[in-house]
Amino acid sequence: MSATVPAPITAKGIVIGIGRAIIDLLRHGFSMFWIAPLVVAIPVLPELVQHIAEIQLGMFESKEAFAALAQDPTRWAFAYWKLAGLALGFFAAARFLWCAAHGGTWYDVRQIAWVRFIGGLVLFFVIGSVRQILELATGIVLPEELDWVLSVVSIPALFLALAGLFGDRQTTVQAMMRYSWPFVLLLVALAAVGFAPLQVLHGWNHDWAFGAHPVLVWALMIFDSLVVGAIAALVGAAMFIGYDRFARFAASR
Repeated sequence: MSATVPAPITAKGIVIGIGRAIIDLLRHGFSMFWIAPLVVAIPVLPELVQHIAEIQLGMFESKEAFAALAQDPTRWAFAYWKLAGLALGFFAAARFLWCAAHGGTWYDVRQIAWVRFIGGLVLFFVIGSVRQILELATGIVLPEELDWVLSVVSIPALFLALAGLFGDRQTTVQAMMRYSWPFVLLLVALAAVGFAPLQVLHGWNHDWAFGAHPVLVWALMIFDSLVVGAIAALVGAAMFIGYDRFARFAASR
């Protein structure tokens, strides 16, 4: 029996594949609000608490008041928790979707391959910071274009971290180095699709709140907290889709 010949890659096939990936992104991301509300609450609650503090400080009385109080220590005390909640929301959403597709319990941290997860994150950030590290060590100013090269080199490390997050101990580092490149580009593209429009809406919510009636300010900030939850859910979905498609492809090699 002759071996099956893979179908040729065509422009039409690429467009269809990207379209399906975007549909999957929106379906997985927004469905998190009703299938996994506890996951979405991880970024939503710290964001809402910070907005409460901002309202109490009077930051939405005007654009000038917001700028004057932007560095207020009280605001930043909540901002750190907000940023941590957002990052944790990315990972929690991605892990929830992985466990829903492959089995496991998303909140059971014992199932995470911690060496892969932490090692991958460290490598990803260290490789991406090599230019800054070299400049501090040598005092020589290096071209900023080097960051683009280092970003490409760090790609397998990102997938190593995701493998750890998902508890995937079978996919080899060699497979990540050989096959991950197009899938991480898919991940980045999907993350941009999920992040960019909602980030714009996030900024508009603040603009609309400046000088508005207190009832409208509260309504906008509650809505804005949900927008941040959607950002976390969609970016997490992008992480899941990119790695899931890579892992399936690597397993078939």
